[in-house]
Amino acid sequence: MSTSQMTSLRVPEDHLLAMDQRIGFEGMRNRSDVIRAAISHYLESTPTNAYVRSLTLDIGTQTRRELAILNELKGIRPEDAARAGLELYIASVREEMLRSKELEDFAAEMREKTGTHEDHTA
Repeated sequence: MSTSQMTSLRVPEDHLLAMDQRIGFEGMRNRSDVIRAAISHYLESTPTNAYVRSLTLDIGTQTRRELAILNELKGIRPEDAARAGLELYIASVREEMLRSKELEDFAAEMREKTGTHEDHTA
């Protein structure tokens, strides 16, 4: 970490209480550690490109374990796995929508071809 500089800021009391609850967990020794971690998380998760957006997902314990194993065995970061999964899901839904549209178009075409005809038997 580079040299740090002292700065002051105003924090609402409810945020201070929530920060204090995190002290003692994951290496947080004091409020400064919590604030530094929060700033790092914000900077890492905020896109620097105007055309990119971040997405936050809640995942369960089992999924976290599986992502850790995937990362350990294949070097695939959880973010990359989530992105790939979303891309596959979107492609699947898009394909399903196209098939549905094709079926609707085919059905409409068949209805048109087999629609009512004049009765010439009279």
